[in-house]
Amino acid sequence: MFEPRHISQEDRLNGRQRTVVVMMNLMLLAELTVCMYLGQQDPDNLTVFFLKTFLPMAGATLIIARILIKRLADCAPGQVAR
Repeated sequence: MFEPRHISQEDRLNGRQRTVVVMMNLMLLAELTVCMYLGQQDPDNLTVFFLKTFLPMAGATLIIARILIKRLADCAPGQVAR
């Protein structure tokens, strides 16, 4: 019924891109944890604090990760990104 979709070799992430994805995930988890911890100090303003701090940090993290992933797509294993 559901068959896995075949991804061609050139569309797969290379090792450096995978590292960026893992680091992005860790950064997002750390940002979420810090924002929730700091926000719980003042429970009345938790939602406002969370939205003002987490969304900009997460947005910046996602944008930087996307730029890095695209930049590292053309690099051969021995090359350094410019």
